[in-house]
Amino acid sequence: MRLTVPSVKGVDAKTPKGVIGQLLHDSETVQGELTRFVLPSRTGWKLTLREGRVLYVFAKAPTRDQMPSDGPVLLGDLAGGASDADLSGSKWIYHPDVDSVLSPAQARDTWFAAFNFIGEGQLHEGQVGLRRPQLGALHAIHAHWTTKDDVATIVMPTGTGKTETMLAALISARCTRVMVVVPTDALRTQLALKFYSLGILKDPRSVLLGAGVLRPIVGILERRPTTVGEVEDLFKRCNVVVTTSALAGGCSDEVQARMAEVCTHLFIDEAHHAEAPTWKEFKRVFKAHKRPILQFTATPFREDGVPLDGEIIYVYPMRQAQRDGYFRQIRFSSVYSFNSARADRDIAAKVVEELRADATGLHVAMARVSSQIRAAQVLKIYEELGEFNPVMLHSGMKKADAQAARSQLDQGKSRIVVCVDMLGEGFDMPELKIAAFHDLRKSLAVTLQLAGRFTRARSDLGDPVFIANIADLNLRDELRALYTQDPDWNLLLPDLSEGAIGQELEAQKFMGGFVGHLDRIPMNEIRPAASMVVYRTHCSQWKPSEHKVAFPGLKEGEEIYPILNAKERMLIIIAAKRQGVPWTDVPAVEGLVWELCIAIWDEQQSLLYIHGSTNTGTYSDFARALCGEDVELIKAPHVFRVLAKINRLMLMNVGLDEQFGRQVRYTGRMGPDVGARLTDVTLGTTTKAVLAGFGFENGGQTSIGAGKRGRVWATLRLGVVVPFVQIGAL
Repeated sequence: MRLTVPSVKGVDAKTPKGVIGQLLHDSETVQGELTRFVLPSRTGWKLTLREGRVLYVFAKAPTRDQMPSDGPVLLGDLAGGASDADLSGSKWIYHPDVDSVLSPAQARDTWFAAFNFIGEGQLHEGQVGLRRPQLGALHAIHAHWTTKDDVATIVMPTGTGKTETMLAALISARCTRVMVVVPTDALRTQLALKFYSLGILKDPRSVLLGAGVLRPIVGILERRPTTVGEVEDLFKRCNVVVTTSALAGGCSDEVQARMAEVCTHLFIDEAHHAEAPTWKEFKRVFKAHKRPILQFTATPFREDGVPLDGEIIYVYPMRQAQRDGYFRQIRFSSVYSFNSARADRDIAAKVVEELRADATGLHVAMARVSSQIRAAQVLKIYEELGEFNPVMLHSGMKKADAQAARSQLDQGKSRIVVCVDMLGEGFDMPELKIAAFHDLRKSLAVTLQLAGRFTRARSDLGDPVFIANIADLNLRDELRALYTQDPDWNLLLPDLSEGAIGQELEAQKFMGGFVGHLDRIPMNEIRPAASMVVYRTHCSQWKPSEHKVAFPGLKEGEEIYPILNAKERMLIIIAAKRQGVPWTDVPAVEGLVWELCIAIWDEQQSLLYIHGSTNTGTYSDFARALCGEDVELIKAPHVFRVLAKINRLMLMNVGLDEQFGRQVRYTGRMGPDVGARLTDVTLGTTTKAVLAGFGFENGGQTSIGAGKRGRVWATLRLGVVVPFVQIGAL
């Protein structure tokens, strides 16, 4: 007969803060000759396998003296006499491979020299190895770890195998204990199961692992530890601990420090989520303990524009994923309606039409909306169409209702799911092939994540279809081209992805050019305002090393922290200066005030740009120290040339000086397009003091302002990478 037996667990334990498990053998189907036997108050069956091994099945657990010793013993009932039986949900009473509880060290010992760096191109038919991006990322990780232990980022499109790359890094580097952090509970469960099974590494067709390799002991941290003892109770019994960023980031300093001490590595999945303040502090704890940190993401940039910390050590482009066959070609299908209710009905009708035309009968459609209220509205539309049993999934549902909906999808009983956002990371369903955007995604990062989920290739599935209302163009400029008439997403998405990732790589290259150290202040945390003064210089070389001349007579406790990018001719200084209060001169109430100064020297235009965080003064001492005594501050009228290349300029703030003998009267006017309302008579008797407004530059909207004393500004908060407004006309 054929018998399906359950998996064998080497470790299966619970702790007050989570669960621990290790998989020794997968569930499998065995075949052999079945013999029934009867013991006192017990009925049993002996299955003699073809290779000579035996397996026992008891309907009721045997006593100690009845327990067989020559084979594993399974609890189950085979009285039906069928030729096929499924006991995969049953329990092992005894298994010889589980003699005692395994330790993490014992599992890790089996990984020594056991990993084979073999890619798909080296395989015989029927064998399984690493994909090209997985192999490339793995080599990049090992190369990085030979020289550095700081944060490293791996960029791989969704669907190309980030998780298996993590598994391969764990085994090939023989990591002692890895903490894996993910953004959601769903992804925590999914990723823990991957580490538990080792995914393709333990596939029967895999050539990646040598014989005898044991799977890691995996812990799932489900509740927040409050003591060091609770950390050790779970962590020290595991090779891998998986948890969420919210849980890890919310632990006390003492608990976080102990996590970093007992773990040797930190892996972060979906790293574009990992910049909340509490989570950043948690990463800093691991950095302080010099633990290697690996970040995995498809998009190394965030919706808020904040860059991820960590060096990008490997990028596998989306365009390459298309060429290598990991992504299917996207077909875009549009509706056009300025009425949102009608657009919802038209999109739903197209979804049903696509499902009817699906030759595989496997495709599932995701109807994406922006809120739970919208989800209920759109679900009703699909229900009225009366086909494919639509269900709804979102975080506000009861757990039982959500599980029931997911079960309907998994069993193929439902082929339409209405969801808020995109079902979240951790929702792994390759059959998702139809994306209906009832409310458009307004972020490039999330659009790329979603595209990767729908385009992953599988031989029994067809091509993905994206459906949207192209009359709804309330989008960022970067995404507008995706939702125009007849867009080719297969060309546009790789271009958008490569452009955004290229900016991040340029930023990292720029950051890497700085020499020096800003005490405890990461470069990517500096956010200067777009405000500066500009000097015309006459020197052949600037002298950034002379910056100290501008900060004479430092008091006790005052410090100067300079860093320099010589290639980009950019100097950053953070100065800690003592400052009193206006109501007394008593030194006891003085405090430290931190001031930021940034200087860039443009050799070609002979201009020195200086930003100061105080936004007061002209920093003349600083300019003379860097570029000589003959520097000239650019003031009115020349400073107003910054407006020269602004198209369709609309002045919102105009300040004018009017001369009355020796006296000057200042008049300020503010409001929409106030400059257009100034008469020739007014302009003929006044001089410009302040001009500020909005317009367009290089195809995008911009703001600009200038004052007669030389200050130039914009309504922006910038990163150091793009420190100032360009003033080519000066």
